[in-house]
Amino acid sequence: MSEDYKTVTFSDGKRKTYEKIIKEKTREKKRELSRSLDNKADGLMKKDYPQFLKTIKVKKDLELLKKATTELNNFERSIENKKQLLRDNQRSIAKKLMAICERQAKINGFDEYFGSCDDFDDYNHKLEKICRDEIVKKLRKSTKEGQELDAIDNRVDNILLTLSYPNLKARAVDLNKALASQESMLSFALNPNTLKQLEG
Repeated sequence: MSEDYKTVTFSDGKRKTYEKIIKEKTREKKRELSRSLDNKADGLMKKDYPQFLKTIKVKKDLELLKKATTELNNFERSIENKKQLLRDNQRSIAKKLMAICERQAKINGFDEYFGSCDDFDDYNHKLEKICRDEIVKKLRKSTKEGQELDAIDNRVDNILLTLSYPNLKARAVDLNKALASQESMLSFALNPNTLKQLEG
């Protein structure tokens, strides 16, 4: 008895449905087989890997690279350790220096705060500024310019004190005349005859 074969045609929708069913039915078995292959491969790696490296002629260079990498890692680790030691030493010295500088600032009236300093440049900058300020103070006491500055400050203080007294009277001032006399306004203002206090 002969059989007649006929063409079977699946629509796209049916083909996708069958494909999904087939993949779902085989998924777990494929996972199981893949796990088994991976386990077998892991077992063979220890023996086959060295031979593989020899076969493709990279074993010697790979060993050299391993040695170079180890040396670099050890060197970098030693640098980090040395860096940490140096950093700790810097912090220890900076802490001690801060205590000294804060104490000296309090004793001598230096207007500087050292709490934010942590390296040489920070401390050096602040100490240079303090030293310069101290030099200027000494020069102000020992030079002609300093004596003139003190004299001006004293006159300004006296004028300001005078202005605060009650019943203050002043002589009329001709501004044009003061300017024409080629005196600076400061020297005119600081003239002790400009202001006069009268008891009243």
